[in-house]
Amino acid sequence: MLKLAKFSVPLLLAVFSSLSMEAQERSVKVPNSKSDIEPSIALLISLHDQLVGAQDDDLRNQAHSALKTAMASTFLETDFWEVNTDSLAQRIGVVSVGEKQRRVAILTWNVEFKDRTNAYGGVIIHRSKSDEQIVTPLVFKEPNSRRNTLDPKSRFNATNWPGAIYYDILEREYGNRKVYTLLGWNGADGLRNRKIIETMSLSSNRIKFGIPIIDVGRGSVKRYVLEYSDAVSTSLRWREDMQMIVMDHLSPSDETLEGYTAFYGPDFTYDGFAWHRNHWVLKENIEVRDTELNTPWNNPKKRRRRSRN
Repeated sequence: MLKLAKFSVPLLLAVFSSLSMEAQERSVKVPNSKSDIEPSIALLISLHDQLVGAQDDDLRNQAHSALKTAMASTFLETDFWEVNTDSLAQRIGVVSVGEKQRRVAILTWNVEFKDRTNAYGGVIIHRSKSDEQIVTPLVFKEPNSRRNTLDPKSRFNATNWPGAIYYDILEREYGNRKVYTLLGWNGADGLRNRKIIETMSLSSNRIKFGIPIIDVGRGSVKRYVLEYSDAVSTSLRWREDMQMIVMDHLSPSDETLEGYTAFYGPDFTYDGFAWHRNHWVLKENIEVRDTELNTPWNNPKKRRRRSRN
């Protein structure tokens, strides 16, 4: 039986905007069939579709606000692990890991503005020791300058989250506690994209992003960032057969462009991270037996551009 869920971060006591109410009125009626989408998930899909289809930034912000509110309130009343979220996962990032009271799920999405910068939304759902479902909204920390950077050495939490769409989650033992490694995408701007290896810990209601468990040979960093041209695709994924996080090695298109990541792309060599002694250890120039490292998720920039044509 689902126990009453609770927020670990206060949620604004605002009623849905008129956009949200319109989505409820227009949502598709769901027949009584196990294979059909549940009404609560159908509402989230409808709100996200409105976000994707919004024609200007004001409407995008309204749709984003409605989706954030609906996402949190939905999982105050609905057990995440008792509903089918496959259809929702075709639109946003949905990842989960663990068993029983160790279960953790993260739902994330983005909104791309007219100038091709991005904002992000998300919730983290986990179980307490008493098996209550705890829902924590993620509050996006907007960059302070036009030069949008993501510091590999900074710590963040749920109220100043740097933002990404997470498409995989790995659980590891770190001493006597669990740590989580997230693989994600961040659409920096119109010139650059990022793939990110993020680290996270979760203790009671305390969520931290940026655990120093990534060894890059010059010490440890809290996250690893691949920044590359918006015109190319880059792979970053967990390879179960190799027991490694495998990624493209990036290089500039010309040596004179060293340091200008808007001109970086894959050079057909690969690096990876292997878990060793409580750290992800960088392995350079590894042999990858399967070179078809297809991106295991839907790029939201491609979806957004299609919707605007």
